[in-house]
Formats: sequence, C-alpha cells, structure tokens
Amino acid sequence: MPEIKIYSSDMQNKIEEFFGICFDALSWDFNLEGRHSDIKNIPEVYMKNGCMWCLIDGKKVIGTSAVRTIAPGIAELKRLYVLPEYQGKGYGKLLFETALQYAKAEKYKKIRLDTQKDRSASRHLIETHGFKEISGYNDNPFAELYYELDLI
Repeated sequence: MPEIKIYSSDMQNKIEEFFGICFDALSWDFNLEGRHSDIKNIPEVYMKNGCMWCLIDGKKVIGTSAVRTIAPGIAELKRLYVLPEYQGKGYGKLLFETALQYAKAEKYKKIRLDTQKDRSASRHLIETHGFKEISGYNDNPFAELYYELDLI
C-alpha cells in the first residue's frame, strides 16, 4: 500500500522524474527553468510557507500534492498529480484531502486552486468537496477555471 510522506530533499530527483512522466502523459512541455521552476525549488516555494506531500509506492513517487500561502489567511492547492497507471484508485482524493486537512490545521480561512476545463476528474473532486467557482486570482496562462473553498 502506498504511503504519503512529506517532501524531503532526497526525493527531489524522483519528483522531477515523476512530473516529467505526468506532463508527458498530458502532452505538456516540462520546463524546470521556466513554467515548472517551482518543482525545482520545492523547499523555497512550498516548504517555507506550506507543505508538499509525495505518495510513495516502494521507492517510486506515484503522486503529489502541495499547499502554499498566497495571501494572509489564503492557501493555494498545487501540484495534485497521480501517475496515469495509478489513477482511478482513490490516490488523488487521498492527496487532495491531505492538503485540505493541512490547510484547516494551519488555520487558513480559504483555499484556492486553478485547473483546466478538460480535467473532468479533478473538477469532480473539487466540486464534490464544496469548492465554488470564482474569478481568476493568478496569472497562470494555462488556467481556465478557478475555485475557492471557505475553511471556517
């Protein structure tokens, strides 16, 4: 059974490999120097003002989720991905709920996220957890939908 672990620097290479596989499966370019530089800088981007989790099966990273502060009292859920061969087994929901539990425990008032219209499984997960669609809150040129959940 896979287990969730909080990011540590010894996971970095496996995380970068994981995202390469995920983005390739989505036919997205993977650019650690540009659009995906946060993945190269996890300690700075996520661990200082938030947290990142990895779902590990044996020694393999099979899923991730992260939360970071974007404004006082407001968190953003980021980098929720599961390898294609592990999808449909509830692992995305597990990672999603881990991030929500963290945000509640850290006393954030709201949590936000963005996604794309064609991500139907993600949208189902988001909407069944009570997130409401809002107007754009960031400058992500790939985001098409924005959501927010009140945590208090």
